[in-house]
Amino acid sequence: MKKTLTMLMLTVGAASFLFAQKSAVNSAYTHYGNQYWDKAKRSIDAACLHPDTKDDAKTWMYKGNIYLMIANNTNPKYSNLCVDPLDTAYAAYYKAFQLNQDIRVAMQIATPSTGLKYCSDLFYNQAIAAINAKDYEQAFQKGEKSFKCNPENRDAEYLYALTAELSGKKDIAKQHYGKLVKANIKKNEPYMHLSLLYKEENDTARALAVIKRHSVLKDTSSQINIDYATTEAIVYAWAGDIEKSMAIMDKALAQDPNNYTLLVNMGTELTSQKNYVKAEELLQKANALKPDDYMILYNLGTCYYNCYVDLAKAMGSISDDAEYAKAEDSTQVLLRKALPYLEKALSVEGNDRNTLLMLSFIYPRIEKKDGDPDFMAKLKEVSAKLEELK
Repeated sequence: MKKTLTMLMLTVGAASFLFAQKSAVNSAYTHYGNQYWDKAKRSIDAACLHPDTKDDAKTWMYKGNIYLMIANNTNPKYSNLCVDPLDTAYAAYYKAFQLNQDIRVAMQIATPSTGLKYCSDLFYNQAIAAINAKDYEQAFQKGEKSFKCNPENRDAEYLYALTAELSGKKDIAKQHYGKLVKANIKKNEPYMHLSLLYKEENDTARALAVIKRHSVLKDTSSQINIDYATTEAIVYAWAGDIEKSMAIMDKALAQDPNNYTLLVNMGTELTSQKNYVKAEELLQKANALKPDDYMILYNLGTCYYNCYVDLAKAMGSISDDAEYAKAEDSTQVLLRKALPYLEKALSVEGNDRNTLLMLSFIYPRIEKKDGDPDFMAKLKEVSAKLEELK
């Protein structure tokens, strides 16, 4: 995803007659051509304040070009000349455009729109770096500028939507994912993200409408996109169409039968849809691939525990004593299935509150047998950890 900016330089020749302007502007131009960025900066800053040149679009074009070169400079002599030189270049190009929409200067970056496109690429890189650093608010600010500098760039718009989603600005994210979806772009991610945002809002119709646009079931190629297939299968399972969800998942697994992400995500979603048998099958397969993975262990334990909860609730409507006793035995089996996975999950992530809570529910409900550990002592340990986490 990384974009680069080629250093664009002006060829300085005998065309000094083009610059019959004030001395500060002329000096900035000369220093720019000689790559003396510190001197160029001082001259153009002065020109932007001088009453004779501060309202000239050409002055601001020069400023944009000079600060853009500073922003893209790796030489420590110049790279630390100012704070946020890219933001200054961005503002300067906009100013030039506002003063004269037809401005064109005798430089390779000749127009505000060209300068803004280069700014867009650099803001794009900064947004990606901020995402990697998990600074999502900073990522949004840079992503927004990348898009505003070049609103026709689909990659910049996707990044803007993504950073909006990551920083909690879901309305902005939906708006721009939606624009990309309506444009029928080939990138899968906008469809995936938008459908899952609608899923979060329980908007079944919109979630299905978005995800159907690139249905894996219609894909006749030998290679389908596994991530898209996972999202599509999850959305259909959530919407209650388990048959279609399974068809998508089976097609994806036929292509990549040991795909850990697909197995875990689908197993987790099927647990939430109370399809415990299929969820157990997928999660156990994932567990065989990664037996010490916390997410698999936790979700397997959750699968058995949630099944236990549903069965325990249903027991209230059982009047036959034999059937009730059979159901009671089944609840104990489920608790004992859940326990080792949750205990192992806790050994991997020792302070996970959700795991501790489930164990605190399980320990007092297991009927103790010969050879069992002291469940009440274990309950005290778990309860103590939960108190520490308050």
